[in-house]
Amino acid sequence: MEKMGQILVEFPLMLVLMFIVIRLMGNKELNQSTPIDFAFMVLLTSVGWDVTISQDYPLWFTIVLFVVLVVMIYLFDWITVRNKKAEKFIIGEPLLLIEDGEIIEKALKKERISEDEIMALLRLKGFFIIEEIEQCYLEFNGDISVKPKESKRN
Repeated sequence: MEKMGQILVEFPLMLVLMFIVIRLMGNKELNQSTPIDFAFMVLLTSVGWDVTISQDYPLWFTIVLFVVLVVMIYLFDWITVRNKKAEKFIIGEPLLLIEDGEIIEKALKKERISEDEIMALLRLKGFFIIEEIEQCYLEFNGDISVKPKESKRN
């Protein structure tokens, strides 16, 4: 029963700490999640869960881990803002999937995307005819951006 009481106290505290860390990370982390941001979010959740449930570590230990995570997030952001090669390696870069109405098969294979998947993503963006697309990029956050051909815009 003592463990349950401790969990009932620590779990809400972990949620509050996670909320604070997410707010400190900024809205960019929630809206434009990169692979490294996703990894930090999973790690943050895992640390909060493990420390709350396992009871092997004191609460202050979790707070220290969260602080280290926030520092690491800011460090990665700082590095990627100042170094283009690091940005390309850590965050990635957009990948051209469609050019002049033609699907680039090599790009789809590289990202393990089927033609059906790309067509579904295009329909969600309002494009039903692939020949009307000048360029389509897979962005670093997993979304696609589409540039229609000039005739589509008019």
